[in-house]
This record gives sequence, structure tokens and C-alpha cells, in this order.
Amino acid sequence: MVMCRSAAVFQDSNVLEVVRKMMAHGCPSMPVVNDDAEIMGMVSMCDILKVAKTEGKDVDKVTVDKIMTAVPATADPEQSIEEIAALMADSSYPVIPIVKGKRLVGLISAREVVDALVDPHLLTALAA
Repeated sequence: MVMCRSAAVFQDSNVLEVVRKMMAHGCPSMPVVNDDAEIMGMVSMCDILKVAKTEGKDVDKVTVDKIMTAVPATADPEQSIEEIAALMADSSYPVIPIVKGKRLVGLISAREVVDALVDPHLLTALAA
């Protein structure tokens, strides 16, 4: 399976910390973990936009555990790329956490899924 290195935030991270990390990693959503690297939720840019609208300049006082999706869709490292594509489509998250048990071991993005599913030669032919 194609899988990127794990980038995550802690439950007590404030929204500004999360935005900085999302920008640094180029991730529109990130898993939220506890101190044992167990997945606790997912937070997306949409979640952050909603809190920014209600909290305004005080977003640095809002912690991720208040805005995250508490039961995110996750995949197992042994799942096929097709299964992960279906999971991603159903969850509408552009990033799916890869977990072993409850422990976060990686992330897979929509782009990585598409790259794995689509024949690059077909894309070249379509673009011509």
C-alpha cells in the first residue's frame, strides 16, 4: 500500500498550532492522537473555518478536541487501495489515517489513492 509518513496533532493543540502544521505538511486534514499515538479523531480545514467564524480572533484559545470528528474513518495497513478509495469516498475526508489497533501508523491522501489507481499512461493519453 502507498502510505505517507504520519503527521498528527495532539488533542490539546490549539487551532493555530494545527493550521501551522497543516500548512507545513500540505495536509487539509490531520489525525488527532493522544500521548500513546492512538487515534482520537480527525480535524479538517473546514472544522477550523467553522470555529474561526464563531470565535474570530480567539481561535488560539480553542483546542482541537472541541472541534474534531471524534470517530474518524480509518484503514488498516493490510487493506487494498480499492477498499481505501471506497472508505475515502464514503467519509468525504481527503486523508485517511492508517491504524494498527488504535495506534496511528501513517496517512494516505486522496492524491496517493488516485495515483495508485490510475494508470499514468492513460492520463498522458487523455491529456494529449
